[in-house]
Amino acid sequence: MQIIGGKLTLSSGDLVGHLNCRYLTELDLKVANGELEKPKIWDPALETLAERGAQHERGFVDHLEAEGVPVTLIDGVGIDTAAVGSTLKAMERGEAVIIQGALQSGRWHGRADVLRRVETPSRFGHWSYEVTDTKLARETKGNTVLQICLYSDMLSEMQKADPVSAYVVTPGTNYVPEEYRIPDYAAYYRHVRKSLEGAVASPSPAGAYPEPIEHCDTCRWRRHCDVRRRADDHMSLVAGISKSQIGELERRGIETMAALAKLPLPLQWRPERGAVQSYQRIREQARIQVEGRLKGAVVHEALPPVPGFGLSRLPEPSAGDIFFRLRG
Repeated sequence: MQIIGGKLTLSSGDLVGHLNCRYLTELDLKVANGELEKPKIWDPALETLAERGAQHERGFVDHLEAEGVPVTLIDGVGIDTAAVGSTLKAMERGEAVIIQGALQSGRWHGRADVLRRVETPSRFGHWSYEVTDTKLARETKGNTVLQICLYSDMLSEMQKADPVSAYVVTPGTNYVPEEYRIPDYAAYYRHVRKSLEGAVASPSPAGAYPEPIEHCDTCRWRRHCDVRRRADDHMSLVAGISKSQIGELERRGIETMAALAKLPLPLQWRPERGAVQSYQRIREQARIQVEGRLKGAVVHEALPPVPGFGLSRLPEPSAGDIFFRLRG
């Protein structure tokens, strides 16, 4: 997300980020408008993933070349007039495979890993192109589907012909692409795209909150969000608490971990969802964490044994017992 020539431009990363976290969209918009500075982080794990992803893409390209397929590479890494022009010229020539094709349509832009020629008419002639993306994940998720839908949408505008399918190449498949029919996911894609375009056009005055999610593990803003949650003493800091429990507690006026730690027991109300015992457990968890915070030490309490529950369900020890530990 950046402003070029006074116009806000968006990419597939912005679309995927918005799907995962509305707060991320708000932060990136502030960076684009000059209200915040983009965080600089270095994560060796993410660097390694990026390198493995580049190797996987190179492996697929090498595989195509080994099969005798001619490959055309679009130089550079960004999206500019030269890169888009080179991509259009390669498509007009009818190149069989275009690597790192620069796509642009309106405010949207991106670089497709691979554009492969198909014998379907377009403005170029009796051929057109479809998107192939290389991903490290063995299971294709919504993020990837959104990305290939966006690339296919931009490609449709550039070639004046709708791609029927897009493809994903995952590891361990001998570079055999998985096919995804674009019409099957078009409504989902349009919904997320419209949501993002609305969010950047008219930001919500109330704003979103940085709820901890799986995407936090790879997000450049994770330290920023963690600092805010700790400053707010947000209930997401309570180990084992669920989002629905947080919502229930907030509706009852309990908004911090410290407030949860002081919740009277036994519970004086019945939750709309879930068992009373589950709320009593997270209350006790909050109490222990707050106590540890005040003492500056890790505090724990041993639970009393319960017959027929947990480890007590194991049979009596025997001289023939074998202990086998698996580590992932």
